[in-house]
Amino acid sequence: MTTLVLGGCGFIGSHVVQALLAQGEPVVVLDRSVGRRAPHAGVLASTALHQVRGDLGNHGDLERLFADHAIKDVVHLVSSTVPGSSNRDPRFDILTNIGDTVSLLDLCVKHAVRKVLFISSGGAVYGIPRYLPVDEDHPNDPISSYGITKLAVEKYLHLYKHLHGLDYVVIRAANPYGPGQQPHAEQGAIGVFTDRILRGDDIVIWGDGSVVRDYFHVRDLARLCALALASPVSGVFNAGSGVGRALSDVIANIEAVVGRSARIRYESGRALDVPRIVLDVSRVRQALGWQAQTVFKDGLAEVLQWLQSRRPPSA
Repeated sequence: MTTLVLGGCGFIGSHVVQALLAQGEPVVVLDRSVGRRAPHAGVLASTALHQVRGDLGNHGDLERLFADHAIKDVVHLVSSTVPGSSNRDPRFDILTNIGDTVSLLDLCVKHAVRKVLFISSGGAVYGIPRYLPVDEDHPNDPISSYGITKLAVEKYLHLYKHLHGLDYVVIRAANPYGPGQQPHAEQGAIGVFTDRILRGDDIVIWGDGSVVRDYFHVRDLARLCALALASPVSGVFNAGSGVGRALSDVIANIEAVVGRSARIRYESGRALDVPRIVLDVSRVRQALGWQAQTVFKDGLAEVLQWLQSRRPPSA
């Protein structure tokens, strides 16, 4: 039996694929970037890995995958938007993320998939916190279309379990960071900041640097995904470090690891940014015995090493 990882060539997905292969699980990856990038060469050489270039929105691609492979579990990591872009075109966000996911769930029911694991957002689905740390029972009042669509997918997973018995786990992930986080993406502060400090480029801060987030290593998230699929547990779980860090503190830590001062440019705060959020991760610790293990500065050093390995010798 095989695990299908949608978005398995991405930052989170490539680490999840590694964790599943380490458990001896055969993996099929569907990703638009198959053949274009190799985030982890060792993983790509595995005989237990089958890769298909395709898109979540191409229902023919998905139908063939389910027909050709004995798919036991599905890991859904695909999103066509990020919080900033989602508010610019909510209709696109709805059609591509909710509509295509419901079609995926129909295929899962048709082909008797055991469990779907969905990576949701540990910040966007809650909105502005009423209390900290935020547990899974906190009210959901998203302030971005991204958060609304993530929450809608969670609700459809609940519906499909009720109607069809399709089991699921939702991971409301905080802010993962680590090797493989692209420095030119729209999100991923640690990868972006580290790269810009390394290059001597400006860092743009929306607001005054006091925005607080919960950062944890992507390897810890991948380990959680593998645990959740192997376990009989289901439901919704927060995942993060349980520690809040202001952007100013994050930059100071990166400066210490890189050994260079940041050049910071401050811009007006954005309406889509929650001022402060830290996750309560006690539920996932009790259910799965999981907690983030990577020391923050050690994780930053890994990011730096990965970025330096990608630079030309003269850089």
